[in-house]
Amino acid sequence: MQNQFLNYAVSFFNKLNLGNHVVNINEPLSDEIDLGLRRAILQPTSVSVTQFEGIDPHFTDNHIIYMLSDMYECHYILIPVPNQELETSLYIGPYLTEISGVYRTTEICDKLGIPSSLHSFINQYLATIPCLRDSSVIEAFLETLGENVYGIGNFRIEYLKQPVKGDTDYLTAMDNNNYEDIMQRLEYRYGLEEKVIDSISRGDFNSAMKYSTDQALSNIDNRSTSTLRSKKNNLLAFNTICRKGAERGNVHPIHLDEMSRRMAIKIENMTSPNQDKDIHREILKKYCTMVQHNSTTGYSATMQKVLNHIMQNLTNTELTLQSTAASLGLNKSYLATLFKKETSKTFTGYVNFKRLEHAIFLLNATDLQIQEVANSCGIPDVTYFTRIFRQEKGMTPTQYRKMINQ
Repeated sequence: MQNQFLNYAVSFFNKLNLGNHVVNINEPLSDEIDLGLRRAILQPTSVSVTQFEGIDPHFTDNHIIYMLSDMYECHYILIPVPNQELETSLYIGPYLTEISGVYRTTEICDKLGIPSSLHSFINQYLATIPCLRDSSVIEAFLETLGENVYGIGNFRIEYLKQPVKGDTDYLTAMDNNNYEDIMQRLEYRYGLEEKVIDSISRGDFNSAMKYSTDQALSNIDNRSTSTLRSKKNNLLAFNTICRKGAERGNVHPIHLDEMSRRMAIKIENMTSPNQDKDIHREILKKYCTMVQHNSTTGYSATMQKVLNHIMQNLTNTELTLQSTAASLGLNKSYLATLFKKETSKTFTGYVNFKRLEHAIFLLNATDLQIQEVANSCGIPDVTYFTRIFRQEKGMTPTQYRKMINQ
């Protein structure tokens, strides 16, 4: 395939995690063209592209780009490859345009008369296929591709839906070997989850975003019949993955519990499925930032215990160097020296810094009065609280709240 624009098409669809094959339109299609679906559930059969009902047998000469939907509601794209010795097409897919789920799978299986023994396989199969909900993006790309490959006005895009056939000869059971392709895609998905967790554990937002936006992770939990509910379920599952990443990054549970709770509330307050991408990004950013600011990775075992003790007692007005040393069975002078060496801060300076971090969160997320914020941070003297807040932020807590509410 020499045409550079079609090479771009292969690269584009690869980035969407879509399978693509260059096929001779008159030869039988490989069993792998649909990722093994028909091989797993149907009696052996052989079919070529031109045998699909409604396809122009000369579509390569007529420059017709097809967007196909089969009876299993999987989608494919056929792009004619010009200037080839044999009639050749780029075959893209399968992909979904609607998130799959148990209820949706059951509807499809019942409509097609697929035996109940195959329902579990069909559900696993559909759950591992990429879902491209906004087909207008694909259509715009195909329009642009057609204009550059065939010339403006010299091609057309057609849409075909495979009719349901009532006499389809399904297998009543399947060989376990046919699960191999599905299992490989599931392993790929869980491999992505591991990469997301590892990236978050290092506070690496860009890497975590790259892996977490892969199409293979788009349907973590798709059991609901409601699109909004499915989106919420996906984000709640993603919230758990991010929490695992921050936990691996040695963030104290007090931070993890608070962040997980806040993100869960935000997810449940979603009113539109279209909010999912922004909330996905926010969740990821919050956890990576939390790791950057609160991870105890890199500290000695003794200092990790000290930092965790501080976080557990941050609201305690009696939290001091002396009380911490006594609680952990350490010498006060030794602790002061170790603390300065590993954090470059004094004990009091570090505690005040963490208290102000918590104050900033409360000023952003609650309507508590300034005195209540100060109390919640372990600094009941509001005058002292205001003074150290101004030293850190260059403004009073009241001025800060006004600024963020503008």
